[in-house]
Amino acid sequence: MPIPKPIADETEQEFISRCMGDETMNSEYESEQRMAICSVAWNEKNVKNMSKYEIKSGHEIKDMDGTKREVAVYLAKFGNVDSDNDVIQKGAFKKSIQERGPQSPSNRKIAFLRHHNWEMPIGVFSKLQEDDNGLFAVGRLGTSTMGEDAWRDYQDGIIKEHSVGFQRVSDKTKFVKDTSNPAGGFTLLQEVKLWEGSAVTFGANELTNVVEIMKSENKQSYIDKISEDLQTVIKALANGKGSDERLYELEMKANFLSSRLTLLAQTEPQQHSVKLFEPEPQVFSWKAVMEVLETKQTYADYPQQAKDNARKGMELNEAIGNTCATAVGKTRANQIASGEGLSLDTLKRTYSYLSRAEVYYDPNDTKACGTISYLLWGGKAMLSYCEGKLKELNEL
Repeated sequence: MPIPKPIADETEQEFISRCMGDETMNSEYESEQRMAICSVAWNEKNVKNMSKYEIKSGHEIKDMDGTKREVAVYLAKFGNVDSDNDVIQKGAFKKSIQERGPQSPSNRKIAFLRHHNWEMPIGVFSKLQEDDNGLFAVGRLGTSTMGEDAWRDYQDGIIKEHSVGFQRVSDKTKFVKDTSNPAGGFTLLQEVKLWEGSAVTFGANELTNVVEIMKSENKQSYIDKISEDLQTVIKALANGKGSDERLYELEMKANFLSSRLTLLAQTEPQQHSVKLFEPEPQVFSWKAVMEVLETKQTYADYPQQAKDNARKGMELNEAIGNTCATAVGKTRANQIASGEGLSLDTLKRTYSYLSRAEVYYDPNDTKACGTISYLLWGGKAMLSYCEGKLKELNEL
C-alpha cells in the first residue's frame, strides 16, 4: 500500500492533513496508527532534505546512574562503514568538543536533545570525549517535564539508542577507494561540526524498510527485536507514569510497532510459514501477536454526558484559537466525542488525568485552559464512569 509522501513546498500541517485524509490510509489504519505513519513519513522527508545538517544514528546505552540521573552512551562509532557509506575517523569531533564541549567557555554548548528537536532539550552533557571506539558521552537529565519524561523512558527501556546532528567540513571530507566496497569506496569524515546528541525513541531496526527485512537472512531477529520493543512499550504504558505528552508518544510508538508487525505478518513468504509449527525454543508466534492486535478489549459504554463534555471542550478550545489542548487532549476528545471504544490502559490514564486535573476545573470560567482541558477528557461524567469501570474490573 503506497503511503503518501510530502510534496514540494508543502507544510507539515498541510501534509499531515492530506495524509490523514487519504482514502487508502483511512481504509487500512485507525486514526492513531495513521498519525504515527504520517509523522514518520514527514520526518523522513525532512532528514533526506538536509543538505547541510545530517544525522547519524544507532548507538546504545552503556550505563545509567539513578542517583545522579546520568546516562553514559556512545553517540557515534569510529571506523565502521555506516548505512550512508560514511566512515567517521577518530578525531572528527575533537575541534567541536574543544570549542563547544562541556568544559569549553562557549555559551552555545553541544546540546542534549530528544529526536534532534531543538525545542526539546532534555538535559546537558557533563562529559564528551573520544576514545578508540567512538564518541563517548555522559548526559545529565534535567528536571523539566521533557527531562523527567526522558528519564522515565530511560528507566523503562524505551530509549535505547542515540545519534548525533552535525555538519560536514568540506576540506576534511574525502572519498577513499576500496574495491571490497560495493560502491567502490567510502566517504571518510575526518572532521565534522558537532551540534547536538539526541536520545531517539525509534531505533534503526524499527525503521528498517519492510521489504529489506523480508529479503534479509536476519529477518527473524528484526521481528524479535520489534516484538520485544513493543512489549517494553506496553509495560511502560501500563505503568501510566509521566506527562500526557509522554504517554501519547508511547501510544504512537505502540501503534507504529503494531502496524509494523502486522505488515510483516502479511508479507511473510508462504514457504517460511512451516517454521511457526516447528518445536524450536522461543520461536516468534504470529498468532500471539495477532491476538494482541485484534482481540484487545475496549469499552464504549460511557455516558452521553461525557461525549457532550468532550464536544463542548472542543468548541470552547476552537473559540479561543485552539490554544489550550495538547495533542493528547485533542486525540482523547475525538475518541470520547465519537463514542470510540477505549482500552483498559486508556481508561486508567483518563482516570489518572481527570483525578489530578479536577482542581483546575471551573465551570464559571469557560476560557480557562484548565476548564477546557478537563472537558476535553469528558469531564466529571467521564471521571465517574472510569472510576466505576475500573472498580468493576478490579483495577482500582
